[in-house]
Amino acid sequence: MYSVDDITLQTWQVTGLQTRVATLGSGPVALFIHGWPECWYCWREQMVALANAGYQAVAPDMPGFGETEALPEITDYNLIRICAFMQGLVEQANAGAPVLLIGHDWGAINCWQFIQRHPESVSRLINMSVPLRPVADVPPVEFLRGYFGENFFYQIYFQDPGVAEAEFDADPEGILRALYCSPETPRDPPLLGRSTNEGGGWIGRLGKPKEQPDWLSDEALAYFINAYRHSGFAGGINYYRNLDENWRLMLPWRDSPITCPVLFIVGSADMTVQGASEDKLREMMGDRLPDVQIKMLQGKGHWIQSEATADVNAAMLAFLPA
Repeated sequence: MYSVDDITLQTWQVTGLQTRVATLGSGPVALFIHGWPECWYCWREQMVALANAGYQAVAPDMPGFGETEALPEITDYNLIRICAFMQGLVEQANAGAPVLLIGHDWGAINCWQFIQRHPESVSRLINMSVPLRPVADVPPVEFLRGYFGENFFYQIYFQDPGVAEAEFDADPEGILRALYCSPETPRDPPLLGRSTNEGGGWIGRLGKPKEQPDWLSDEALAYFINAYRHSGFAGGINYYRNLDENWRLMLPWRDSPITCPVLFIVGSADMTVQGASEDKLREMMGDRLPDVQIKMLQGKGHWIQSEATADVNAAMLAFLPA
């Protein structure tokens, strides 16, 4: 039986980028795509579960994260370039055969986009936390600016190059501790209010957590902090700076179904789904996901594979083909 200690870190050349890739096991490929602000390490327990089920678990640091090279320009973080990177991973890991694809947060977004553009490369999809939403009629950043107006919202804050990454690079532990929390984690009152007129960034608006959730070990927190001290935050934030371009690029696929089997795992208290029930999520995604299973874990938040490791692993294993 494999354990986390058996995971090996390799350096691959993927679409010209020096890429850190964690691997474990042998067999058909299970490709894990992490979100923000994370790196391959967030998948370590799921890699063990899949490797022990007979898969080769492959988890890269995505471009601009961890020890994978950053892309030269902000505009390079568009879905065409990221999908090409993911296709390069598929080809290098599995000689082009379809993979079991698994994503969380921005990784889920990348996976939704990738499978629509490269359906031949994916046998099954497991996505977490970010559902497949209907494609809006207006660009997302334009919508967010109109919706939030003078109120602070992090995705709008991220749009000005150099600003958010300067805040987070100066205090990586501050932003990561503030984000890596459970829904019930007690916090001090925020230092800043909702209005952007007050100035300031995001850390001061989150409220300092009074305790560390029990699912976040000191070792794990230190790993992520060190990863961001190495890479900086700019690369990950640049994905958000391509939201409108990605919207334009995906318009031709706005009604396209994803026909392979799909499992969507989410915490009921994850702010990403804004309180939507399982039935509501099924109603929202069902037309484009004819073969979807939804696993909603009650009371769990956004960092689902860490907050509810055993339940997530069990759901993943139950979804595998017989």
